[in-house]
Amino acid sequence: MIESERDTEPGSQRFVLRPNASLTGRQASFLMFGIALVMAVIAGGFALMGAWLVLPFSGAEWILLAYCFKLGLRSGRIREVITITDTSILLERGYGTPEQIYRFQRAWVALDWAKSPIKGYPSRLSFRSHGKEIEIGRFLAESERVALAGELRKILFDSK
Repeated sequence: MIESERDTEPGSQRFVLRPNASLTGRQASFLMFGIALVMAVIAGGFALMGAWLVLPFSGAEWILLAYCFKLGLRSGRIREVITITDTSILLERGYGTPEQIYRFQRAWVALDWAKSPIKGYPSRLSFRSHGKEIEIGRFLAESERVALAGELRKILFDSK
């Protein structure tokens, strides 16, 4: 998902990129509770019939499922913020707070958008400058990546 906004500083533009997260943390908790309840009832039924060994495996399965949900929710919190000013481009990437910060001089930046040679694979959008290449928006849908490439190209190269 792309959110575009003009900064308070004149001549600057900001893009906030984030993946489409269809499940919130609260919804995931309710879902995991429901799954745990169903699994406990089924495992309890088997334990009452004498197959008590089902209980630890059911618990281990639920723990693995909860871990996978946690990883999925964490990947839905990633943010990339691109701030373009008259002289520089700032890319901040992280989960909640910026963990990686990249600065480029606007005059030296090349925007690379390459379609994959393999059908069905996503394209690649990146900033290149002085031998350094940073991919942006790898979690975006293909249509969003194409739209972002067009917007960045328009801002970076048409307004000079």
